[in-house]
Amino acid sequence: MRHSEAATVSQESLRAEIISFLEGYSIEITPHDAARLDATAEVLPAGTEVFVAHPPGVPLEDIVELARRVRELGFTAIPHIISRKLESRDRLEWALGALSQFGIDRVLVVGGDSAVPNAAFDSSLEVLQTGLFSEHGFREVGVAGHPEGSQVIGNARAEQALRDKAAFASEADFSVRIVTQFGFDPAAVTAWEQATSADGINLPIRVGMAGPASLRQLVRFAMLCGVEASARMLMTRAGATANLLKTRAPDDLITHIARHRAGESSSRLCGVHFFAFGGVIKTANWANAVLDGRFDLNNAGTGFAVARS
Repeated sequence: MRHSEAATVSQESLRAEIISFLEGYSIEITPHDAARLDATAEVLPAGTEVFVAHPPGVPLEDIVELARRVRELGFTAIPHIISRKLESRDRLEWALGALSQFGIDRVLVVGGDSAVPNAAFDSSLEVLQTGLFSEHGFREVGVAGHPEGSQVIGNARAEQALRDKAAFASEADFSVRIVTQFGFDPAAVTAWEQATSADGINLPIRVGMAGPASLRQLVRFAMLCGVEASARMLMTRAGATANLLKTRAPDDLITHIARHRAGESSSRLCGVHFFAFGGVIKTANWANAVLDGRFDLNNAGTGFAVARS
């Protein structure tokens, strides 16, 4: 039986659901974080899934090497494979072979916003269909989800691509899950989950969200990543007199989804993936405080504040 996400949930149950939703959170790093990796390792829980992003201008070798370092520090390294950055099938096979030798058996495969000249692949589905993930013993592959649509390939194409990847997953000998682009509209996330379920997609969803960062940082990255509508909503909520340098945390998004999960036992929203625009250590400290129960819900039960240590 389906329940309304607006169903009454006690404060105690909501707190427990917030903690449950955050348990096993994942976090994203870039090569810019490499110099602080040892310090980062001191605050992340052992075994944390650390996604290694592949920004423009960085060689694939650097991503593979950073993933190796993450793995050696005791975390679950999940490097990005950007389909339209691959010049050849051999290039993909080299990367998967090197990662496998390092004991890495999970990746995130996305299409990418831009392509290299003469790219060998046009989509993440084409990369998945090579059979190389099975050959190299990968256990899990993440694919992208776009609750607020995709400006890069268009909403209709993004929806069809997800249906195609779900169909592929039903026959694959490794697990496939969705990791969403970040956004700031919690209702869009739960509505998108329900819409994709109605479309026959049953893949688990890890919800992408920005970690604590200043309003200026959040809007800047939102514009760069193609979620302008969500950024405008964020600015509207903040108001004309908002302090652009004040830190904003994703407590409202987490609380909304936690309430939804409490009223929907079959929810596919199974975890949180942080984009650490304000810094990996800052994001990890905030998430760890929530997991420790060091937060106070507001009176309306729509968000919370983390207590200062």
